[in-house]
Amino acid sequence: MSDLDDFKATYFDECSELLGELEEQFTAIEAGERDSDRLNAVFRAIHSIKGGAGAFNFKDLVGFAHEFETLLDYVRNGKVDLTDDVVALCIRSNDIVADFVAAARNGEALDADYGAEEKARFIALSKGDTDGDQGGEPMEEFDIDFTPVAVDLDHKGEPEAAAGESWLLRFTPHSELYSRANDPLLLLRELAELGDITVVANLNDLPGLVEFEPFGVYCSWDVQIVSDSVTEEKIREVFEFVEGDCDLEISRGTLDVAHEDEGFDFDGPSLADLVAEVKPDAVAPPKTLSVVKPAMMAAPAPGEPGEHENGGARHVGVQSIRVDLDKVDRVVNMVGELVITQSMLTQQMDENLRQKYQELVRGLEVLAQTTRGLQDSVMAIRAQPVKSVFSRMPRLVRELAGKTNKKIKLETVGENTEIDKTVIEQLSDPLTHMIRNSADHGIEKPEKRIAAGKPETGTIRLSAEQAGGNILIIVEDDGAGINRERVVQIARERGVIGEDQQLTDEQIDNLIFAPGFSTVTEVSDISGRGVGMDVVLSNIKKIGGSVHVRSWTGKGTRMTLRLPLTLAVLDVMLVAVGVCPYVIPLSSIVETMQTARADFGRMPTGNRVLQVRGEYVQVIDLAAQFGLPNDTPENQRFVVLCEAEGTQKVALVVDEIIGQQQVVIKSLEENFERIEGIAGGTILGDGSVALIVDVQGLRVHTTQRSAA
Repeated sequence: MSDLDDFKATYFDECSELLGELEEQFTAIEAGERDSDRLNAVFRAIHSIKGGAGAFNFKDLVGFAHEFETLLDYVRNGKVDLTDDVVALCIRSNDIVADFVAAARNGEALDADYGAEEKARFIALSKGDTDGDQGGEPMEEFDIDFTPVAVDLDHKGEPEAAAGESWLLRFTPHSELYSRANDPLLLLRELAELGDITVVANLNDLPGLVEFEPFGVYCSWDVQIVSDSVTEEKIREVFEFVEGDCDLEISRGTLDVAHEDEGFDFDGPSLADLVAEVKPDAVAPPKTLSVVKPAMMAAPAPGEPGEHENGGARHVGVQSIRVDLDKVDRVVNMVGELVITQSMLTQQMDENLRQKYQELVRGLEVLAQTTRGLQDSVMAIRAQPVKSVFSRMPRLVRELAGKTNKKIKLETVGENTEIDKTVIEQLSDPLTHMIRNSADHGIEKPEKRIAAGKPETGTIRLSAEQAGGNILIIVEDDGAGINRERVVQIARERGVIGEDQQLTDEQIDNLIFAPGFSTVTEVSDISGRGVGMDVVLSNIKKIGGSVHVRSWTGKGTRMTLRLPLTLAVLDVMLVAVGVCPYVIPLSSIVETMQTARADFGRMPTGNRVLQVRGEYVQVIDLAAQFGLPNDTPENQRFVVLCEAEGTQKVALVVDEIIGQQQVVIKSLEENFERIEGIAGGTILGDGSVALIVDVQGLRVHTTQRSAA
């Protein structure tokens, strides 16, 4: 891969982040948070995308992003009102920018007129053409004189007749200002809003064509501002975010433009002669530039293009680096092997060796602590906030609301909850199907909601939180809930359940995850094909997670994903069942007790239960569940009380509790096949294989025997 390809890859990675930020900001703006910080943030993001696209000559992307940026600049400066129609235009245009970025990444070309309608709307709004649907005051035009002349700053002439004080400044940009995609024209526009200005370009340093450096800076500007209210502080505020990338001299006075013919004195042929040789009369230097100026001007808002928080401090030090995920995964695998080796060494230390080699024991203890610290650090590197997945959902909800003719709003909570990168990558499809299910099946039409005494706008709440060693992702809606009679009827018609089989409410709710199951009679582009919720269950199980549904008729439905915090290293309790070792995630364990002290009972169905502090808990004998021989007397066995889903608990009966340790998780599906009640496998210190118990899976599938 060439250096240019590396730079492009970095640019597209940054575009992904910027597009995600734009989605988040526009979602907040759509919800009514239309403060200057958000407007500045979207302006900076579009400006950054445009700047990088220009560097790689992605002309279509640059052209669209430039007009989009211009509109955003007018919006944040109060020249265009941010109405709902403008917000909708910006959200739609954000999708178009994403399409242009994707096309550039894949080396494809979109249709020539793609985005033309939105682009034309940008230009119309920027010119003050509101088509009757935008508010705001009419805009007037003024001219900035860009005549290139030599200027004498040491003049002693009298100020012009314009009313107000006259200020004079010389602005000389550095090459860094351009390399960060800043545009002097935007700065001059900001100055134009402070008062009546005259701008003169200085080209005294322009070299001959032979000595001309394409990336050199040969132009500076002298500006005269006349106003009653302008101060030096206000002038410096305009250049606050390019401080350090330019030279700025400010004084009181007026421009002396009496020496216009002295401006192009350099060795070699004149610029006019060179241009004439190439194409006579093809290029005419502009004398004036027409710029839109609002009748009322908002105060300059922070956040200019390419700025950094502390003005010029961007190059002070590297705060982060981009690392290939494969490289991080290799480190994680090496940490996993280190954990296994450390566990193996610890197991080899019997009491005789511990007493004889105390220094070695202390060294192993230090190794264990260092290994744990290294593991935590690597896991922190892999951890990312679920925000990257959550940010895609508002657009999905908007589309679904439009297709279903419903009013739906999305609330997100806990988007900064961190989870393993590998887990995050598996979340997008399940969440998409869950949101679609809530929008299509859960939320009612506005008229039905009003008739039921509900607000006409339905709410889908997407939240994330950490619970022990797990992450809970919850999708909750305030819709009609699951129609259990309808679900049971369809399940019997399709043979999912028997004609006489009786199910609990929880079992009925979970029927929506059956393959091919759907309550919709007509197929649409949203649902009806029986594919969706079974995909959710399948994908979540692949990463060792579980799904739980709870519904309230007429009030709504809650779907909970319980996901592992990481897919690499796990704290577990090692137990023995028959002659086989098993591991139970430590985060699931509430307490342990001997069976001799446990208070067991029987349900009318014959199933055994455990009474714990007034609560009856389902009992699962792992030896019986997995079909393993068991010679341990019943009163010498142990009960491991575990949390299953939410407040649900389950009591696992094992033969022996060996102890706690860390294990490296290995996928059974990749190396063998899926086994109900088993979340994965691990290699112990002595080289033997132990299976990781899936507590929630066992609770649901207690009637099924597995090959474990």
